[in-house]
Amino acid sequence: MAAPCRRQINYRGQSLGLIRMRNPWGEVEWTGPWSDSSPEWHAVEPALRQQLMVKMEDGEFWMSFRDFLREFTRLEICNLTPDALQARKFRKWNTRLYDGTWRRGSTAGGCRNYPATFWINPQFKIQLEEVDDDGDEAGGREPGCSFLLALMQKDRRRERRYGKDMETIGFAVYEVPPEHVGQSGVHLKREFFLAHASRARSEQFINLREVSTRLRLPPGEYIVVPSTFEPNREGDFVLRFFSEKKAGTEEMDDKIQATLPDEKVLSESEIDENFKQLFKQLAGPVRAGQGR
Repeated sequence: MAAPCRRQINYRGQSLGLIRMRNPWGEVEWTGPWSDSSPEWHAVEPALRQQLMVKMEDGEFWMSFRDFLREFTRLEICNLTPDALQARKFRKWNTRLYDGTWRRGSTAGGCRNYPATFWINPQFKIQLEEVDDDGDEAGGREPGCSFLLALMQKDRRRERRYGKDMETIGFAVYEVPPEHVGQSGVHLKREFFLAHASRARSEQFINLREVSTRLRLPPGEYIVVPSTFEPNREGDFVLRFFSEKKAGTEEMDDKIQATLPDEKVLSESEIDENFKQLFKQLAGPVRAGQGR
């Protein structure tokens, strides 16, 4: 369920808190007090009732805040946009988005509990350049750069029909070693992660569609390593990076290159007759108007 709106109304001479809920599946709705057809709406001013009532089976409905507290036992707060992270302040956040993949035997290394394979996970570099403005919730701490990392699994709802559930996911953030500062296309190896601790990480590894954490680190270059908890767990993901100030990001990987010999162009007389016959069988006869 999602709770997109809260409203305070006058009900029979008393102030009453209502909360508007939405079932993302759009089918089942609340049928108690303040639901679409409940009699409580008759005691509300007609103009306000017309404004608030939702009478279509679209998954949206109202309920009292008291009923909300009684019926629900768990609440997760989601940031719809980075601009909502600061109360009573509007900020334009810089956003970067990267698609990635965990594949068995190549990029699905698991979390830091598996040091032999953790390094093969996809790696992304972020560069924090400008510190937060004075008075930005610093609380006397050293200057730092605030940013938000969000790791989301792709297509997991669609995969449920094939018996696949959400993977347990999270991420870790490491400071780029001095010898690699300013370099591009460097994929840090196993020895680095064995010798260095992370500077930050997601609050937990959990089997949710998305894991996000707001962090604050000194200016510099950092490596973000998103992973599943166990190695060899396959899936596609999106890594989103939001920063209040100027920052840069880059996907880190080894450069792949190959030196191939020049291809020899054969004359028709050098082509094997058996190959010519096989080609004619597969290609079929040449029709009028077709190029040769």
